[in-house]
Amino acid sequence: MFCHQCEQAAKGIGCTIQGVCGKKPDVADLQDNLLYGLKGLAFFADKARKLGAKDQEIDVFILEILFTVLCPPVFDSAHVESCRLFPRW
Repeated sequence: MFCHQCEQAAKGIGCTIQGVCGKKPDVADLQDNLLYGLKGLAFFADKARKLGAKDQEIDVFILEILFTVLCPPVFDSAHVESCRLFPRW
């Protein structure tokens, strides 16, 4: 496990065995995958915006997922798994 999603990490670096906060490795992995996909979506949404295309639904979706994962941190794997990219489409 390597968790780099919170400020509670021991010694200011990512947790490597289990989160100082109690997060389990499976949840950290799910959150990493979700954030990885979200980065891709945000990248292309930004490119589209620069070309004049804007979709408020995608903008809101990005914020919802970001705040679901990071504020407050959620350590329940079932909840994180329910945050699939593009659930509305």
